[in-house]
Amino acid sequence: MHEYYLFLSLLSQIEESLNNFINPKIKKIILRIGEYSGVEEAYLREVIETFKEKTPLENAEILFEKDPLKITCERCNLVAEVKTRACCPNCGSYEVKITGGLDVILKSIELEDEECP
Repeated sequence: MHEYYLFLSLLSQIEESLNNFINPKIKKIILRIGEYSGVEEAYLREVIETFKEKTPLENAEILFEKDPLKITCERCNLVAEVKTRACCPNCGSYEVKITGGLDVILKSIELEDEECP
């Protein structure tokens, strides 16, 4: 059910971004899915395919990119991608700031506007 509400939020964000166009047709969107966002990509894809009819996404290609967990170590200042835990791979410190991999991001929208040259 979480993915359905994510779809509604995504759709709202997309519709708001289309306000400056006369007759936009979305060709493609790219979503970055954080590996630790709690979002199941397959289920989100299924939700989008099920509910996109009669929305701006109806004929759009939907692409997904993975966004790995990223940290910045506050002890040694290393910026790194980590696989399984938020610990610095350089110095072993748990004093890290998570800087990526937790969100779902609408990375890009590719569209045509029939009214514009």
